[in-house]
Amino acid sequence: MNRKDRRAAAKQNRSREKRVSIDEAVSIAIRLHQDGHFDEAETIYEQVLKANPQQPDALHFLGVLSHQQGKSDKAIDLIRKAIFINPNHPDFHNNLGNILKETDKSAEAAEAYQTCLDIDPKNANALCNLGAVLKDEKRYEEALTSLLRAIELAPKHSQAYHNLGNVYRKLERNDEALAAFRESIKLIKPEESAAYVTTAYKSLGRMLYRERKFDEAAAIYRQLLTVDPGNPTAEHLLAACSGKQIPDRASDAFVAETFDIFAGSFDQVLQRLEYRAPELVMSAIKSKLVDRKGQLAILDAGCGTGLLGVLIRDYANNLVGVDLSEGMIDKAKGRGIYDDLEVAELTEFMVNQANSFDLIASADTLCYFGDLRPVLLAASGALTPKGLCVFTLEKAVDPDPEETFRLNPHGRYSHTRDYVTEVTEQAGMKIEQISTNTLRNEGGVPVEGFIVTAVKT
Repeated sequence: MNRKDRRAAAKQNRSREKRVSIDEAVSIAIRLHQDGHFDEAETIYEQVLKANPQQPDALHFLGVLSHQQGKSDKAIDLIRKAIFINPNHPDFHNNLGNILKETDKSAEAAEAYQTCLDIDPKNANALCNLGAVLKDEKRYEEALTSLLRAIELAPKHSQAYHNLGNVYRKLERNDEALAAFRESIKLIKPEESAAYVTTAYKSLGRMLYRERKFDEAAAIYRQLLTVDPGNPTAEHLLAACSGKQIPDRASDAFVAETFDIFAGSFDQVLQRLEYRAPELVMSAIKSKLVDRKGQLAILDAGCGTGLLGVLIRDYANNLVGVDLSEGMIDKAKGRGIYDDLEVAELTEFMVNQANSFDLIASADTLCYFGDLRPVLLAASGALTPKGLCVFTLEKAVDPDPEETFRLNPHGRYSHTRDYVTEVTEQAGMKIEQISTNTLRNEGGVPVEGFIVTAVKT
């Protein structure tokens, strides 16, 4: 081999080593990503793309990670770049569909899943996901076709049965829905995520509740506790269905788990439920603070993904959001509207914020508290003198004479008007208004709630 050939071979070897190094780096980043080490994974993905901007796996997985961090537009752009480089990778199209679905772009999501199926017609996951999107678009017969095909190809596909149950429920084919949900539980594999396992049991439990089969619903939650001892969702909903050992408030673990599972599709689901709580809170704030734009220290108490924060931002010189769900906080960060975001339990957070906020606003958070005394006392302490507190609660329907609050089978608390008035005043706040309005629809039924406006005395 002459000198020129040796130089060419050495260059080829260095190039091969570089490719191997990049591939190894992507593999390390994926493992970190899967283990929840998002910042470390993001750093490696970006380093890989700095070295090779056309590395499709890094583009794809950085896109998935960006969506998990609440930056869904960036995620869609990154995965589309990966698809441009490698258009025949079915997983790229499937994950693009997942993100489009969760950002309420159902028609584009269906197109992405269909492209995946054009490449891989027997991809049961894509058929399963397509069925879920078609259900959301109310194309129920097409959804059934897609899901039954997924089950034909993968007879032990638990999530396909779960999605099938959701379609049957929409079609009011309740016996078939119950059978599909039961099959989904029977087919759960050890490698299924804890979030999916909880969701599968919860879907069956809630379906049984809707059918007024309360004892069977309680039995399902007991069964989940045998599969996953200490599961906070099972413990809370078992108490709600059985009426026994009712806690004064939902546990931190229940709230965090519920909303971490819900984070990806939270905004879209609430839109379908005609969710109005943030707008109702904002309307109450406007009537009191019309001339205070840009002047207030504001706490968004139970901020979720930031739906209320978007509305109150104009009134803030400092906007703080607090939520127990890390998944929700990640989504809220993506909006770029908060000066500070904290993952914390609300009462404990406010206890340590004496005289810090001119306004505390809370949409659909205090419905996870039965006994309101501790949280309202903490809110009063966190307000500046004459500070304003505006919050929503669900209204107890046909309460018993001595009843103050109740835990409903869906897992949220409802309260009586007299109790709300009493505990708010005991906390050192004067109620200026309690109005009643529809917070959202659930199962086609309006959920009535209170919008409470109170001032620190």
